[in-house]
Amino acid sequence: MILDRELQLKLLTVLSDMYPFTYDFSKDFQDGSDDCDKAVANLYYLQSHGLITEKSIFVSKSIGGGRGRVQFGLSEITHTGMDFLANDGGLSAILGTVTIKFETEQLKAILATKIMSSDLSPERKTTMIDAIKELPAEGLKHLTTKIVDVGWDNLDSLMALIQGSLSL
Repeated sequence: MILDRELQLKLLTVLSDMYPFTYDFSKDFQDGSDDCDKAVANLYYLQSHGLITEKSIFVSKSIGGGRGRVQFGLSEITHTGMDFLANDGGLSAILGTVTIKFETEQLKAILATKIMSSDLSPERKTTMIDAIKELPAEGLKHLTTKIVDVGWDNLDSLMALIQGSLSL
């Protein structure tokens, strides 16, 4: 197979060492050789995934179809390529993180609604809702963590609930 993960990593590593500057791979591969064709194909693949810039490789398509010509350009790694090489996912991992925050009162209202819709006795519902209203933020955080833990411990029931909510 012409696509080679090891070669792709090597090419990206060379470019990351040069970042933010360009690198000319034509000096590393003899034009027309199998190694050159393989390197160009792998750079084209990396370019297709946005890991290197478009000026890294030039493709000339044949008018009559069939094989055109692909040649080295001035290769440059993109921020996506740098993040791909980073063990932690780079800034893309940080910027792509979605944080969901509930205000304390919102969370208390959600819990109270769930308690009210349960089949507990009215006295038990009132007692529980009053206790939740009195919980400090840290206690509410601990309770929420416990609720999530119980959900994960009962994964089958949780999945059935999620599927039912999503109408699957």
